[in-house]
Amino acid sequence: MTQLPDPVSGARLAALRAEVHRLLEEQPQQATEAAQDYRALADLMDVLPERASSSFLLGQALMHASELRPAIDAAADAATLFAQAQDRVGEAEARTLAGRIHLSLGAFEEAEDQLRAAIALVENFSQPSAQALHAVALNQLAGVQFNRGKAGEALLSLERAFQLNTLLDNLVEQANCLTNIGTIQNALGQYHAAIQTLGRAYDIYKTQLRNVRSEGFILNSLAWLHFSNQDYALAIDVAQAACAAAETSQDGVLIASTLLNLGTFCLEAQQYEAAGQHLMAALERSRAVEYRTGELSTLDSLGMLYQKTGRLAQAQEAYLSALTLALELEDTQGELEARLHLGTVALTLGAWEEAQRQTDRGLMLAVESQSPKEEAEAHRILAELAAHQQDYRRAFEHSQEHLRIRNELFDIERDRQTRNLSIQFEVERARHDADVYRVKTESEQRARLLAEQQVRERTAELARTQHEVVTRLAMAGEYRDGTTGEHTRRVGRSAARIARALGWPADQAEMLGVAARLHDVGKIGIPDKVLLKSGKFSAEELEHMKTHTLIGARILSGGRSELLRLAEEIALTHHERWDGSGYPLGLRGEEIPITGRIVALADVYDALTQQRPYKPAWTPQEALAELRRESGSHFDPLITETALRVLLPPELQGSAPNEPIMLDEEDASHILSVFEQLLIERTQEAQQQQTDAEDTRPTWHRPT
Repeated sequence: MTQLPDPVSGARLAALRAEVHRLLEEQPQQATEAAQDYRALADLMDVLPERASSSFLLGQALMHASELRPAIDAAADAATLFAQAQDRVGEAEARTLAGRIHLSLGAFEEAEDQLRAAIALVENFSQPSAQALHAVALNQLAGVQFNRGKAGEALLSLERAFQLNTLLDNLVEQANCLTNIGTIQNALGQYHAAIQTLGRAYDIYKTQLRNVRSEGFILNSLAWLHFSNQDYALAIDVAQAACAAAETSQDGVLIASTLLNLGTFCLEAQQYEAAGQHLMAALERSRAVEYRTGELSTLDSLGMLYQKTGRLAQAQEAYLSALTLALELEDTQGELEARLHLGTVALTLGAWEEAQRQTDRGLMLAVESQSPKEEAEAHRILAELAAHQQDYRRAFEHSQEHLRIRNELFDIERDRQTRNLSIQFEVERARHDADVYRVKTESEQRARLLAEQQVRERTAELARTQHEVVTRLAMAGEYRDGTTGEHTRRVGRSAARIARALGWPADQAEMLGVAARLHDVGKIGIPDKVLLKSGKFSAEELEHMKTHTLIGARILSGGRSELLRLAEEIALTHHERWDGSGYPLGLRGEEIPITGRIVALADVYDALTQQRPYKPAWTPQEALAELRRESGSHFDPLITETALRVLLPPELQGSAPNEPIMLDEEDASHILSVFEQLLIERTQEAQQQQTDAEDTRPTWHRPT
């Protein structure tokens, strides 16, 4: 049993604890000295809770002072002592600290183990301190998930953390979550959303928190965002502000990171002298604080600088140092990049054997790690090497492989965009679920009427978000085959009018019209060589084309809303036929959902009345006559008769139709109108999209 401290010693312990807290953010070295005194006195007094607390504070101080490995030891000691004291919250806090430090060192597996253990200790506690710690651990876990390539899981973890911090009114952690969300949005190519998110975080830091270290992190992320958007001048300006904030904070890792980014931005902007100064400073700082991943990235950037400025011997030396460090860290991507760079330098120097050795190894790593850009680059180097050696057959083979992979990169980029859209919708749905749960919880403490109103407002917001996702998905499918987006608008409008004439309620008909816009979203997954073919499909190509129904249904599957359920059903069944000869399921008659039957007819009618490369536009009367001929074989007879009435142009009907021509939901939604305007712009960018996706641009290092 540990003894209680006497009043004098107790007062001394309390004073040292307060001193560490006071110095921690702004003067980490002095905080470390105070924490060491605190732990020494706690050990001397043998007071278990104080020993645990002092070890934890020492770990925090060492981390802020960039002494990361001693910080891990202190955090581990704290976790053990808190466990002995049966303090679950304290143990979780120590494990969260250890996870954060492992993350900084690039030890992702150890970081995830510590953070998941921390979450398990506190996730069922209701007291505010435990909930706050739960949020911090989720935030750090998101960093691990992101670095492991699991962006969707990272965003969901951050959404959970942000909701907890909002309930706790914790501005610091709200801002931290927003910063990390913005960083991931940037990595996913969602630049506009990232700027908005990071702007919200910066406003919190600047106006309410006034914390220079946090300000440095957010500025660093904003700078990287502008760089990713190829606004190099603005990226450099913001990075310089981030460096100033980092220097004021005395955070060694942050200083090294901001200098590395600033040097990288200057390198891309061809400001070589400034790039060299910043990168050398970043290398010195990284080595001083044992920031190994930062050191590796800096060596790689220095090698690129030397190579671009013709200093090949120095470039080779930098790349060799990067390779040595990558092997030590077991960093496969770092090793791959270093070997390809070394192969390029050796090729330029005429060292054929060295170029062959390094590039062969790089090619093997690229294949093993499924890195297509690097694999293509390796084949390019080997093709050039073979040509220098007059081995033209081998040069041709590598050139063919290089071109094949580059052609596949467009499909890879398209799939990435599809996954990003799915990730975005999953996050929006998780945010909605969390918000509804929060509102329902608050309704126990507030008037029921107010809570129900908030639920209605949030549900309406989700509907608007879903409409935005619907429009983005429709847009992604539309501009690939050269249309302007009007086809899906017309199909949606016609489907809604038919549904109204069949007696559907107005809101259900309008929802069908919105969902119908996604009937061909599965074409996102059809290769361009099939989708854009101008001639007749071969039997194999036709079967491939038919899979767009299954792909579309899979993209839209799992939605909890009526809108997404309708869209999935339509995507799957709009090519089924009344006589059972359709695809993909061969459904017959009323086995086909009525949504699919309606959209099938609306789709064919629009295709007939529009000009295509292989046919002129039919008149409405000709198209309606064709629908009548196909009634009972292709189309539902009842729906056909209804369509013959409502699809006839108003001037041929003798009176104005009763159904609205435009979907009310589209007219009411500002989001939809904005994204529909973007359809025209995206169509014009379609060719540029493919060119950009095939470019093998340099892969820059992610910000920390």
